Amino acid sequence: MLIAEPKTESGPKELRVKIGVEYHLKLHALKLLRGKRMSEAVEEALEFYFERVREETEAANGAPVAMPALVDLVEE
Repeated sequence: MLIAEPKTESGPKELRVKIGVEYHLKLHALKLLRGKRMSEAVEEALEFYFERVREETEAANGAPVAMPALVDLVEE
């Protein structure tokens, strides 16, 4: 059986996850404070998180870490 090459699709993807109430409240507050949709609030929070992870990894390793930005992954 051959494994097909993965398709490179662009555009938003739906991801269903269960999160704690405290995270839901924080995301809802971010949504309200920024006047955004919930999906935009989640994207903003994830961008902040991944940037922080990248910075911490670079500090620990002493070398730059190449992580694609969300804007590089999503074609508008």
